[in-house]
Amino acid sequence: MRRNSTILGLVAALAIGLVALPVLAATADVDIRGGAYIPASLTVEGNTTVTWTNYDEVSHTVTSTGGLFDSGPIEQNETFDHTFNDTGTYPYGCTLNASTQRTPMQGVVIVVPEGMMVAPDENVTPGEEPANMTLADLVAGSENLTSFADAVEDTGLTQTVLAAGGPYTVFAPENAAFEALGNETLAGLSNDTETLDALLMHHVVRGNYTVEDLVTEANATGNETVLETLAGDNLTVDVADGILTVGNATVVASDITADNGIVHIIDTVLVPPGLVLPENVTAAENVTSTAEANVTIASPEEGANVTAGNVTVSVNVTNFTLVEPTGQANATGEGHLHYYLDAPVPTNESAPAIPETGDYVVSANTSYTWENVTAGEHNLSVQLVNNDHTPVTPLVFETVNVTVDGNVTPAENATPEASPEGRVIP
Repeated sequence: MRRNSTILGLVAALAIGLVALPVLAATADVDIRGGAYIPASLTVEGNTTVTWTNYDEVSHTVTSTGGLFDSGPIEQNETFDHTFNDTGTYPYGCTLNASTQRTPMQGVVIVVPEGMMVAPDENVTPGEEPANMTLADLVAGSENLTSFADAVEDTGLTQTVLAAGGPYTVFAPENAAFEALGNETLAGLSNDTETLDALLMHHVVRGNYTVEDLVTEANATGNETVLETLAGDNLTVDVADGILTVGNATVVASDITADNGIVHIIDTVLVPPGLVLPENVTAAENVTSTAEANVTIASPEEGANVTAGNVTVSVNVTNFTLVEPTGQANATGEGHLHYYLDAPVPTNESAPAIPETGDYVVSANTSYTWENVTAGEHNLSVQLVNNDHTPVTPLVFETVNVTVDGNVTPAENATPEASPEGRVIP
């Protein structure tokens, strides 16, 4: 009897120990080669750790569009890990994009519930549409969405999202909406998958929203509500006189259901803020700035004497829109700033503006503080660059020369930190 009690105690202890063991996260890998993420689209289950490895000689980053993760510069043979716990779609890009490619580096991680990738499909509850029909299947099979379906197929990235992710609500433009763009724009979009992906992601939001849901939310907030798209920007939904509008489009057919979401058909192609369609982009690889785009250094002034230590450069930018350097496609009249300290301003219009000597930093702000500047003569420069970090053309920059007086007093226990905005190279 005593022996049986002992055995039962051991079994109970073993069971408790097994329950207490941590659940190991799954893993997945993405290579960074040739200025591209391989694979560009990765579908994983929840509780998966993804590891990016940079095999290029130049630095790259893995920066989430929504700000969830940011690797900072990854040098050759270095890695970056992030564990994805929540289901959803996570687009990301490289903020440096220092490669020979002139197309932005883009990728996406699609996280589905644990067990979904291996679970059988026989338990799907039939709805209005045939069982096992994804949003991608639904769009591909609709006669009034053939243009949208062709665009989804051309991108690959969006097709994967609609086939494996969800639930999503898709505002799909009808064929006539795409025809209104004109043949030139449609031809340009078919040859520019980055721009096309950004355009299509602007039509998709997370969650299942029926028309009733949208009207209820809009009425609860004064006939208007805002939804965040997979592109990271917003869509405004309005209800007026019984008509539901999304952005500048009207919903013409609604509540078409798939296993992983809902489709509403709209009468206009929605263009996200800052995205320039191909017919408005110069044919050259590098985007040419408008003649009026300008940047000037407001402080310090030319020949100024400044105190050693932290030196802040403040600039004025006119006729140029500063955007966060997140690897988006080039667009006329927008980009960001490169600040330089004791560095020659890069002039090669077909390569990222990275100086061979001195320091530089990438920023979307009109001021930047250089820390621990020592006494002596220094030159401070700022330059307008495109979204892919190449100089705008014609070149737009300004340099001031200053004299720094005094000695730098190191702060106690201070550890230098890399700028969150960009990368500084000594």
